[in-house]
Amino acid sequence: MVTFSRRQALGVAGGALLCAGSASAHVTAIGESGFVTIGGIDQWIAIQGQDARSPAILFLHGGPAEAESPFLQEFRPWEGSFTVVNWDQRGAGKTYGRNGPSTPDMTVERMTDDAIEVAEYACRRLGKAKIIVVGHSWGAILGLHVIKRRHDRIAAYVGTGFSASWALSLRGQELWARQQALAARDQVTLKALDDTAALPVTNWRRIVASNKYKMSPSDVEYLKIQTAFVGPQPPQQQALSQIGLPAAPSPARSWSPPSCPSTRGR
Repeated sequence: MVTFSRRQALGVAGGALLCAGSASAHVTAIGESGFVTIGGIDQWIAIQGQDARSPAILFLHGGPAEAESPFLQEFRPWEGSFTVVNWDQRGAGKTYGRNGPSTPDMTVERMTDDAIEVAEYACRRLGKAKIIVVGHSWGAILGLHVIKRRHDRIAAYVGTGFSASWALSLRGQELWARQQALAARDQVTLKALDDTAALPVTNWRRIVASNKYKMSPSDVEYLKIQTAFVGPQPPQQQALSQIGLPAAPSPARSWSPPSCPSTRGR
């Protein structure tokens, strides 16, 4: 006969309860998408994750209008640790497809309201008090507006690809391109950089002079996915799409970068 002390008996019982609890707990995967009324119009939202109990991320796409709905598979590596909420913003992707070019109130304030409403919807749907916000490019700016207005709903904020200074961004790109061209003995690119160095930072010839070395390997892979989705582009646009800008009507065209919206709260 084996005897146990009272402490040992309690330990065995507690261990059994923990095992029973682990056995009864089950992972609840989630994978849903569709239209939800946000800001008075139908807006497309997808919620995906291997376990809905995981921390939730609301991803704010860039652009504006660079919707992620065609590329949800790119978020699968995140879904083991997080539940990912993707939203096609007002005027973008499937939300644009539902509402068309007459989409009302395309303002920063309205889109901030939308983002907050999407965050609140996701929190209710997943039974969470707070959500992580990840914003890319324009989405990083939008995220700043969101956290200034409703920081009580945000567990953490991550901004990537911030639009801070067009001039500094272009100069950094030119420096990198020059280093790569020197290493590759690429005289064509070096000449293009020299010929355009004194032009304004908004001049189209200067903007595209460093284009050859702008894209990282991961950028190139993303562009392959994008091209497979949208189909082949006209030759000029294909060359310029790598920097995310529209085709220029003439080589001398000057381009004005989008202004960064104010990040002041109301």
